[in-house]
Amino acid sequence: MKLDDGIVVLSGPPCSGKTTAGAVLAAERSFPGHRRVHLAVDTLFDLLFPGSDRNRDDRLRAYHGAHLLARMLVDRGETVVLECTYARREQRASLLKALAGSTASLWVVEFFVTPEEAVSRFRERRQATDLDEALVRERADAFPYFDEALRLESSAGTPEEHAQRITTWLQQGPRPVDQEAWTRAGRGWN
Repeated sequence: MKLDDGIVVLSGPPCSGKTTAGAVLAAERSFPGHRRVHLAVDTLFDLLFPGSDRNRDDRLRAYHGAHLLARMLVDRGETVVLECTYARREQRASLLKALAGSTASLWVVEFFVTPEEAVSRFRERRQATDLDEALVRERADAFPYFDEALRLESSAGTPEEHAQRITTWLQQGPRPVDQEAWTRAGRGWN
């Protein structure tokens, strides 16, 4: 398997450990002469829309921007670690649209977190957000997990351990996800 031709999506509910594990994963040098680029959609969102009220349209624009950037990087032979919740069909469909005509593989890693753990982590955060405890709980409880993804239990390891597990999994040559099935498994907007 050619790991320099693909995108690794780190998804899961808010406060499940995606961002920290993604940064560690991208920094690893497991493949000599090859880089992994970490694109956190929320970070890109903050750069593109600093005064936004974090509405759905701006959020989707940030996903679109991240996906176009991911396509550019993967076309240049980079492995892209793309990280955000990816709970919604529209978010997943945006990635598929950006990858149209590409031979890039798509692997999905989902971080599982209980609603109680997510709320506990949320209380410790010191960043601007449109979330509150009730939304964090609801999103952890209703996240649309996908059977073809590698699922990691957030509380079952450190970010470094999660990154190592993802690297080991990728080195074993997992089958890429069925992109259309992954997209359909997302939640619609309520």
